[in-house]
Amino acid sequence: MFGIHEGPEKGWTAPITLIPLVVGAVAAVAFVLYERQHENPLLKVEVFKNRMLSAGTGLLFLIFIVMMGMFLVITQFLMGVLGWGAVKATAGMLPMAFAMMPLSAVAPLIAKKTGTRALFMIGFSMAAGGLALVASMVSVDGGYLSILPGLMVVGAGIGLSMTPGTAAITGSLPPEDQGVASALNDSVREIGASVGIALMGSVLSAAYTSGVGDAASQLPGEVAHHVEEGIFGARAVSEQMIAGANGDPQMAGLGEQLLHTAQQAFVDGWSKTMWISAGIAAVAAIGAAVLAPTKSREAEFRVDLD
Repeated sequence: MFGIHEGPEKGWTAPITLIPLVVGAVAAVAFVLYERQHENPLLKVEVFKNRMLSAGTGLLFLIFIVMMGMFLVITQFLMGVLGWGAVKATAGMLPMAFAMMPLSAVAPLIAKKTGTRALFMIGFSMAAGGLALVASMVSVDGGYLSILPGLMVVGAGIGLSMTPGTAAITGSLPPEDQGVASALNDSVREIGASVGIALMGSVLSAAYTSGVGDAASQLPGEVAHHVEEGIFGARAVSEQMIAGANGDPQMAGLGEQLLHTAQQAFVDGWSKTMWISAGIAAVAAIGAAVLAPTKSREAEFRVDLD
């Protein structure tokens, strides 16, 4: 997580990025080797030979990268760029939930008719399209309405994808091994969420810092640091400049200009993160087409841990 977090800001070849990534990769390999040799492993890695389980695990991982990355960024947009309070910002996320929750409930019924693979492909394609909408439409002047259509499409796509992902994991193991299935399901969600927050947050931070750099360089050191730290710091500095102008239109204008520059830098960074998320969702749709079994073969993919 640390390597993924530092990559967009410090560079993917920087030692502070490469060392944690290498250590993490070595630790993952060591875990697999240890589990395969242990008499009573925490997780039998052989279960991933099951195409349905491995596809469900991988795709659920990608769902949570996209979803949690979206949740992290949209809150900052609503509160930092638009200036909404916490309650109003929370309400602003409800349309996404309204699209997601009903479809999550009916997704298993749809999967019975279309097959899990087809539903994965539809869900991730919708999520990719919604993320592309947000990336291309988001703007400071357009405000909330510039992201609302994309949010609802993303919510619908995630709703169609999430439940089948869980069902693919639990349905691949027999009833007596559902504890393992539940643990695997939760672990995949948590790891995906961590990766999404680390990656999208770091990409946004790097893009914002770059976009606001020229404006911050004209400010005193500590003030510039607050502006570069994030949209909330820039908003606070701008409000202080306007409040302390004492009728000086030039000072008030500089405060308003600083806020607009910071808002635009954030929106540009958010657009970049949403294009990355759209790419991840598109890869997931392709992965579902390649990895997930067809409807006619889904019943074959059940493994016994014993």
